[in-house]
Amino acid sequence: MLFSRRRFMTSTAAAAALVARPALVRGAEPLVIGYIPGNAVHWIADVLIDKGFFRAQGFDAQGAVFQSSPQSIQLAITGAYQIASTQLEPLVAAVERGASNLGALSAPMNRADWVLVGASGVARLADLRGREIGVSALNSSEVWLTTQLLERNGFGRADVGFLVVGTSPAKATALQKGSLAAAVLFQPTAELAIAQGHAALARFRSLRAYLPTVYAVTREWARNGDAGKRVAEAFRRGHAWLWDPGNRSEAIDILAKYTKRDRPILEAVYDDYFVHGKIYSKTGEISLAGFDWALADMAEHNEIIKSPAPPATKYVIEPALGGMAG
Repeated sequence: MLFSRRRFMTSTAAAAALVARPALVRGAEPLVIGYIPGNAVHWIADVLIDKGFFRAQGFDAQGAVFQSSPQSIQLAITGAYQIASTQLEPLVAAVERGASNLGALSAPMNRADWVLVGASGVARLADLRGREIGVSALNSSEVWLTTQLLERNGFGRADVGFLVVGTSPAKATALQKGSLAAAVLFQPTAELAIAQGHAALARFRSLRAYLPTVYAVTREWARNGDAGKRVAEAFRRGHAWLWDPGNRSEAIDILAKYTKRDRPILEAVYDDYFVHGKIYSKTGEISLAGFDWALADMAEHNEIIKSPAPPATKYVIEPALGGMAG
């Protein structure tokens, strides 16, 4: 085939561009990340897909929605997900039952962004005595952390009850109907409920480091073609982009696209994550201290593991972000 000078130079420039971007030459490796776009904790996943941070590392990434963390873990084990977001309990349970190939690679935040929100007429923690709080599961960090929060405020363990309601939208609906005294709401559902007149009784960010969610992968997948290292680099760059104040407006636009919430609600979440509370991770690192606290709670309640709890490093995979920082 004959090439004109223009065509030759264009082809040469294109080839040079590919050489300059070796990650793209690997070319469009499929990557499915299972997460819940409606939860603001996964802002980083939205950004990694929307801004092309995964693509820059040679991945053709797409999000997939699941119904529960155990389902997400199962899909990671079968290979349907390359990255699975999950709460800690299902991940630990899977590893303890033989899925030692799994491990946590990154954490979007190392403190819970949850808010204990009161029903109509419930304006302070004291109003909760003898009443029920809505959670998504009983044997979970929601119950353990809420119990710790209430104990810090003079409550005994028998002073409140817990009722399984479901996800944050379901809990918010139960609050509006008056069938609960309060509920543990994730963001941005919490800020929406507050904007609708419900009281924020307590914010869980005031508690010690505690990982509400991690992103898990299999060791085999992470080793293949340095996929784990490339994904870790995408997370680092995505977190740095989110923390840049100059990207605030665009970041909120991206979150609005995925959560379907109005900007004023998401602006409040942004300020909680990056301005006032500053609870969003700056690099995606996994706090071993926070992971260890969660493991201690699991062992104390005789769920999944027994005391003494194994070290967090058992459930963390290299190259975990931040060098598995404490």
